[in-house]
Amino acid sequence: MRRATAGLALAAALAASVGARAQIFGHHPRPSQSQSGPQQIDCGMAAANPDAGMDRASCEQMNQAALAYYNAQHDPSAVRPGDEQMSCEDIKAEFMRQPVTAPNAQHVAAAQGATTAYMAETHKLEGEAAAASAALSAQAAAASALSVANPLAGRAADQVVNQEIEATQRALNAQARAEATPLARNMNSATAAVVGDASSQLQDNPRTARLVALANEKHCRGW
Repeated sequence: MRRATAGLALAAALAASVGARAQIFGHHPRPSQSQSGPQQIDCGMAAANPDAGMDRASCEQMNQAALAYYNAQHDPSAVRPGDEQMSCEDIKAEFMRQPVTAPNAQHVAAAQGATTAYMAETHKLEGEAAAASAALSAQAAAASALSVANPLAGRAADQVVNQEIEATQRALNAQARAEATPLARNMNSATAAVVGDASSQLQDNPRTARLVALANEKHCRGW
């Protein structure tokens, strides 16, 4: 049971690395990539961007983890005949037999807590944005109706609505920067610590990375 728990924790840590990097890649300039290595975040640009949600140290740790993961899953010694024909159950079963050590429990707890806090804040902001959008849509509909009866007054009302839309968007962006970005930084920093615990094992056992890659390729669930 202890080995299975450790295996699941390692798989979750590697998945967290993919998720965190996807978040960065989705909101910032294209990372560098070559045929001989994984995508690498421009940590200087990410750290300088107030909306990045990641400090330089965490960014560099994610890059190092990505490189270790890439090298391990492309290590010829990690490949076995019949890999492509393995089912998700086959992959999981072999993964559970790997001699892995779970990431530091305090690191895992911190990452879970930070992720929960970030997701709760994101959900709250999404609700506030939806409410603001509904109110502005009602104002826009009223302005359109007014235009039918009085085109001049309708145009004035449209201008007011457009100004309110821009002001609301600026306010929501400022609120997200003030409330969500610090939580994102905390989440990514905590995730980087967990990933660092996990990725250090990949050099010793590249097969682990190969199995995780196979599971991702086959869209395996329930790990």
